[in-house]
Amino acid sequence: MSGAAGLLQGIEASGRIFVLAVAGDSGSGKSTFTKGVRRILGEEMVSTFSMDDYHSLDRKQRLDRGITPLHLEANRLDLLAEHLERLRLGETVDKPVYDHSTGTFSGTVPFEPRPVVIVEGLHPFYTEELRRLTDFKVFVDPSRTVKRRWKLRRDIRDRGYRAEDVMKEILDREPDYKLYVDVQKVYAEMAIKIQESRFPTAPMAGLDGPSKELYSVRLIQQIIEPVEAVELAIDLSKILRLSERDFSIEFQRDDYYGKRVGVITIDGELHCDMVEDLEERLCSMLGVSRPVVVVGSEPYVDATGIAQLMLAWRFLEKLEYFISA
Repeated sequence: MSGAAGLLQGIEASGRIFVLAVAGDSGSGKSTFTKGVRRILGEEMVSTFSMDDYHSLDRKQRLDRGITPLHLEANRLDLLAEHLERLRLGETVDKPVYDHSTGTFSGTVPFEPRPVVIVEGLHPFYTEELRRLTDFKVFVDPSRTVKRRWKLRRDIRDRGYRAEDVMKEILDREPDYKLYVDVQKVYAEMAIKIQESRFPTAPMAGLDGPSKELYSVRLIQQIIEPVEAVELAIDLSKILRLSERDFSIEFQRDDYYGKRVGVITIDGELHCDMVEDLEERLCSMLGVSRPVVVVGSEPYVDATGIAQLMLAWRFLEKLEYFISA
């Protein structure tokens, strides 16, 4: 299918439900990296849920049994597989709801699939059955320093936890993270590694404004045959005219758990004009004329924003491959 024909129409006409699975530890930034997919497809095309709702034990029960939320016994992977099977058939499921503020379950809610279903969580493709039910697999893998900072910030600010409790939980979870979560990297079609930037932080609002945290993002991507070329053009004249911030982009081929991969490492910030062409090509691929700004409205795009674009591009390529097959 050509881009001109409109991938968006192709997705809708296929009558299929496509599942994007994003694995990673709690607080690792999974939702951040799927923002690009939600923005470019539109909220009406995408429904998202968290695997936290598929815990089998509430917080007190886990404490009583001395296991973490990452342990397989604390999760209903069988129910998740059953629901994904039904969602792929276009059926609405009664999804459980886990309340982080109380650590208990609060009944169920109807969950209706849209053409793209995003499932984010600890074990979305841990079993062979779950891998069969997902169309594109992403593993988000921040360094320990970055992950701890993000988790502390989220759990204290958004969930009302005490800092010492969050830190204890982080340390208690490490063995189960290695046993049950980290191993899913082997099956990922894209792994996203995040580390501290080697560049200084950038001002957000003038010289006296707050600083913006910068990260180095490494995208490890299983190579698939592109259906239509999408370019990230590097215009040297634009760099010289527009860029007042430090950035770097590197590419290399490598082996990753027995798969031949391409590795793109992005650090620092690019002026938004440098990625306009990629955004426009993604919209052309979808067959839409509406202006879609995938990475936001700031004049500079950091490595995380560019990674959102790259993830959206690769996911759309995979969908086009399925529809064209």
